Amino acid sequence: MTHKQLLTIDDLTATDVLDIIEIADFLEKHRRRFGHLPALLRRKCLGMIFDETSLRTRTAFERAIGDLGGQAIHYNGAEARVGRHAAKTEHLPDFVNVVGGFNDVLLSRIYDFATQEQICALSPVPFINGMCDKHHPTQALCDFLTIKRQFGAVEGINIAFVGDGTNIALSLAQTAAKVGAHFTCATPEKFALPADQTAHLAGFTATTDAEAAVKDAQVVVADAWIPMNKAHEAELRREVLAPYRVTPALMAQARTDAVFLHNLPAYRGDEVVPEVIDGPQSVIYEEAVARLHIARALLLYCLHPDWADLVAAKNTGTTEAFDRHLDEIAERPASGVLS
Repeated sequence: MTHKQLLTIDDLTATDVLDIIEIADFLEKHRRRFGHLPALLRRKCLGMIFDETSLRTRTAFERAIGDLGGQAIHYNGAEARVGRHAAKTEHLPDFVNVVGGFNDVLLSRIYDFATQEQICALSPVPFINGMCDKHHPTQALCDFLTIKRQFGAVEGINIAFVGDGTNIALSLAQTAAKVGAHFTCATPEKFALPADQTAHLAGFTATTDAEAAVKDAQVVVADAWIPMNKAHEAELRREVLAPYRVTPALMAQARTDAVFLHNLPAYRGDEVVPEVIDGPQSVIYEEAVARLHIARALLLYCLHPDWADLVAAKNTGTTEAFDRHLDEIAERPASGVLS
């Protein structure tokens, strides 16, 4: 049996991306109308491996599996004995096969992409990359859900990323190519995204000119300048990246209805000034909570045998039909390691 996985955005088709985003939105609308969601994942268990600290991703997925009737188990790096913070290490196949036997789906946040690749390849159950140094696919999905909620669509939207070419930038660029958005990435040459990973992406433009990138953009995105493993480069990075700071003057180059996104944590005065991130164009808190909505849809995508039925219900275009179908699917027999 082939398990679903989300190691990078390239693991999803364009249809998958749009379905996950739209079902995430439908699920949240259902929850707001009725105060709860059907227990579509009752008796299912999510194993979460966090060698790196996490606030938003961990909270989103713990709450999401609970909302759908399941439960989560958290493993830190010391317990899991994997990742760069583990005091002792364990043979990785031993750990992955055992923890995969306890759970129905695994989510891992380990900084090294090669380790994430190994866990994904070894996992006997569906796998979700909760972030690594090269990719952050769940963040990209929640950003595009936020964009859809702001503008009613994602196709044709002009997005400008300004700053360091991080894992966020790459996952956003890959997602934009899937859904027909235009993505311009403005970075210093020293911090540009690798050309071999972006040259083939539809709608992708690389530049060193922040103002040119932001001109007429509907969405402006920034990320922290100093990643987890680059503290020793802090002074150099601040000097090189200073022209890419998002200020009111830079935002003024974008469309008047443009919004500002940041995955958080943010460092006011570095990549963005308070007047922007705390101003009226900022939707960072809506963006952060969108992780919960995306987490629910991703877990259903990975685990629910009737995902295609959920997609069909969503495609009716009416919330009433989707609501009825959710309730009908929830009545079907469930299975899982806790049954």
